[in-house]
Amino acid sequence: MINNEATQDNEERKFKVIMYEETVEFKYTLPDEDEEKIIERDIKIVWEDTLDAFLEEHGSEKPYKVYTFRREREQKFFIDQIENETDELIDEVQEEIANKMKFGFDFSGQLHNDD
Repeated sequence: MINNEATQDNEERKFKVIMYEETVEFKYTLPDEDEEKIIERDIKIVWEDTLDAFLEEHGSEKPYKVYTFRREREQKFFIDQIENETDELIDEVQEEIANKMKFGFDFSGQLHNDD
């Protein structure tokens, strides 16, 4: 059985992730239009590699934050939270695009009256 209690060795060993934000473009074209449209959103991205690898990939100008965790499950929970936020944002953008495709404009009202 796995012991989830922190030992002295585990307390010294930290689990780390780097989190940064990136602007992502969602591109779409409405029916009956030739012009491509773009929806931009900022999403949080978790970098699980080393800080050196991050700096090599993105340079020192990219803002980031290092999160450390005492236990691996805390790190995993954090990563899962960020992934869930990203999934929700993607769902919102897909719905926004679907509404524009259906109505040809931003639609945010009710389709029918529930009274």
